Amino acid sequence: MLKDIEQALALILIENVVNKQYNISYKDAAEELGKRLGRTINPHYGLRNPLETLARTCVELGLPIITVRVVRSNGTNTKMAGEGFYRIACELKPEYKNWTEADAWRNENKLVRECKDWDKLKAYALGETIKTTPKTSVQKIGDPFADWLNKSTKLAESSVDKYARAVRTISQEMMEQKTIAKPIVEMDCFELDIAMALIAGNAYFAEKNKRGNHMYSNALKQFRYYRNTETVSENSSDSYVASIASDISIPETERTAIVQSRVGQGQFRKQLMDKYHGSCVITGINHPKLLVASHIKPWAASSNMERLQVDNGLLLSASYDRLFDSGLITFDKTGKIYLSSFIGVENEKKLHLQTGTQYPLLVTKQMQQFLEYHSDVVFVK
Repeated sequence: MLKDIEQALALILIENVVNKQYNISYKDAAEELGKRLGRTINPHYGLRNPLETLARTCVELGLPIITVRVVRSNGTNTKMAGEGFYRIACELKPEYKNWTEADAWRNENKLVRECKDWDKLKAYALGETIKTTPKTSVQKIGDPFADWLNKSTKLAESSVDKYARAVRTISQEMMEQKTIAKPIVEMDCFELDIAMALIAGNAYFAEKNKRGNHMYSNALKQFRYYRNTETVSENSSDSYVASIASDISIPETERTAIVQSRVGQGQFRKQLMDKYHGSCVITGINHPKLLVASHIKPWAASSNMERLQVDNGLLLSASYDRLFDSGLITFDKTGKIYLSSFIGVENEKKLHLQTGTQYPLLVTKQMQQFLEYHSDVVFVK
C-alpha cells in the first residue's frame, strides 16, 4: 500500500505526463504536495523515500519510471536527473549500469512520454478495491496470487501486497538480465522449478534477497506453492522429457534412466529402495506399491547427473512424498523435520508429524547440499 505522500506524488506526476507538461522540479513537487496534503514537505529530505517507492511501484506494474519527471537544476535553465534517479534506475533496470546518467535519464523520459497506460498506476495510487473474503475487506485488482494469499494464509494485507509485488519485481528483473525467458506468472510448475534454480544462482538476486531479509525468496516459494495448488497443464515437462529421450549425445541406457527417474522409477528408485531397505523414512511402511522415490532437489531443477544420484532422493510413502514435493515439509542435515504452517495443526496430528522429530535419512555430505537447496528454494514456511 502506498502512503499518502506517495499516492499524492503519483497523481501529480500522472497529471504532469498526461497533460504533456515540462519536467517538475523538487521544489515545485514539494509545494504541490504540501497543498494537497496540508503540511510542509521538504523538497530534499521529504521526497527521497516517496520517489524511490514510487519508482519501484512503476517497475512492478510494468510501467516506465515516472519519477524521472522530477528534476534538479544546475543553476542554469538546464534540467538534470533527480539526485537519486540514476541509482534506483540502475537497481531496477540493470542495463542502465552500462549507460551514462544523462543517457539513462533521457531514455527513461522518452519511455514515460510514449507510455499511454497510466491507469494502472492511478488505480493503485487511489487504492481501488473489490470485495473479497471476510478475512480482509479489500484486495488488489487483477492479481490471482494476491487473492490466493488473502484466502489461504494469515498474512496481513500489507504482507500480501509485498509478496505479490516481489514476484512481479523479480520476474521483470530476471527477464531483463536474461536469466529467465518469460514472466514467472506465465510459467507452469515444471518451468517454475527450472526458473527458481536459475534465479537462486543469480548473483544480483542473491544480493537483493540478502538486503531484503530473504523476502524475495520467500515470495517465490509462496508463489511456487500457489502454483502447485492449481491444476496446471505441464506441456513443457512432456516436451522436455521427450528432448532428453531423443538426445543421442547421451548414452541410451543413461537416457532411459534419466527419463524413468522423472516418475521415480528405474535405477533411481532401485538405489533408494536399497539405501532405505524398502521402507518409508518417515512411517516405516514397506509395501512397494505405496512407496515413491522422491527427488530432494526437484527433477526439473536438477542436472542429468543429479537426477540419478541416490543422495538426491528420499523414499517416502505417497502422502509424505506429496508434502515434500509441494514444499510443506523439509529436513535438515541431522534428519530433523520442519513443517509448513500451510499444513495446519489438525492435519499435523492426523499425519503424526511434529517439527523437530528426527528421522534416519542417512545424510551424506552431498545429500546435505540437496537438503539445503530444498529448504532454501522449495520449503514454504
